[in-house]
Amino acid sequence: MTSNTKLDEKLEGADNFRAWKYRIMLILEENDLDKYVEEEIKEPEEEEAKTKHKKEMIRAKRIIADSIKDTLIPQVSSLKTPKAMFDALTRLFEGKNINRKMTLRYQLKNVKMQSSETIQSYFTRVSQIKEQLEVIEGMVEDVEVVMTTLNGLPRSWEGFIQGICSRRKMTKFSRLWEECAQEEARMAAREEKLGDDEDQALATHTRKGKGKKESHSSRKSQKPQRSQQRKRDLSQIRCFSCQKMGHMARFCPHAKDQGKKS
Repeated sequence: MTSNTKLDEKLEGADNFRAWKYRIMLILEENDLDKYVEEEIKEPEEEEAKTKHKKEMIRAKRIIADSIKDTLIPQVSSLKTPKAMFDALTRLFEGKNINRKMTLRYQLKNVKMQSSETIQSYFTRVSQIKEQLEVIEGMVEDVEVVMTTLNGLPRSWEGFIQGICSRRKMTKFSRLWEECAQEEARMAAREEKLGDDEDQALATHTRKGKGKKESHSSRKSQKPQRSQQRKRDLSQIRCFSCQKMGHMARFCPHAKDQGKKS
């Protein structure tokens, strides 16, 4: 049975070259054609072997051509062997290009987590820059990537960052990714709890406000009672005009009656 020779994701450029290279090598190995990109195979002298060699060369070239975007075809169309095609693409995207190296170094140094960005998205961006840089200059020190990633976290992560930096042994990048994801989940849980507490405090404050209004209303309702109490106290006052109890002289009804008689 013929093996699959198609790639779902074609080579576009430097960003996906590393993944493309791995996948295309697997396909070539599966079809027993990897030798044609590892070294230049001389054409056999025997007719039968020569025919087989030619068919395999064409097949390897077809696999490579079908796995790249149409815009890259001009880069390999004039080349005669699969190895020449493979090497041309490698030089194009994996060559030690000083300008690209400087660009990637700048991106890694200045990478920052955006305000609306998740830890997963942020670490994926850092990882992609790291991988592209490794294609050009080899392995990038894990300590460098970890420190750069920590520096790119927002101020709200300051306590977490100090905890990581205080350790005797620096955390690996993959481990830091896990710990940051856990911290993000804890921070989200704390914010949710604070939100619930604020809602509860607001409800309590509202209830207290209503209680104060009711208390103020009660005091208002008590005023007529105190006024009534003062009225009742007049019953203990003796009128100087008629010497009777219950009113003052200026309100004495008997004095009015005497004025009428006179």
